[in-house]
Parts: sequence; structure tokens; C-alpha cells
Amino acid sequence: MTIDTSLAALSGFEASEILISNKSGEDLYIYDNNYSTDDRRFLIGNSESMVLRGITNTNEVSAKTGANSGTVYFRSAYFSNLNQF
Repeated sequence: MTIDTSLAALSGFEASEILISNKSGEDLYIYDNNYSTDDRRFLIGNSESMVLRGITNTNEVSAKTGANSGTVYFRSAYFSNLNQF
């Protein structure tokens, strides 16, 4: 997914966690739960990754770069709390 300096929601998939890998060549700023202020963001440096848990859909997570556009990869996973018998 190409990300630039405008805050953009990630594509929507049902998920309980998301792995975000920054290959943009820029610092990547991550926001969740409709927060958009700088005091509520996560910073991922270029070539770094992070896992964000506790979401229900990947579109709850938004991202933007500091300067230029670049490529960001993400992988979602959904884990159910249902016991298997």
C-alpha cells in the first residue's frame, strides 16, 4: 500500500491484530481508534515493523509518512476467543 503525508486508513479486513512493515524510506506514523493528534501516534522508522493488537478491523488503523510517499506492507490476523472442543 502506498502511503503519503495525508492520513489514510488501511484497507478494511476483520482482524484482531496487524503487523505493519515500513518500507517507505521515511518515518511512518501510525494512529488507531480515530485518533489523529501527534500525541496519540506510534512512530515506526524505515525498515522497522510493529504488531498492533486489540483491534476488530484493520481500517481502525491509519498511517502517514513524514515527508514523501512510500510503500508500507501490512498483514492482518484474526484470533477467536472461542474454545475448541
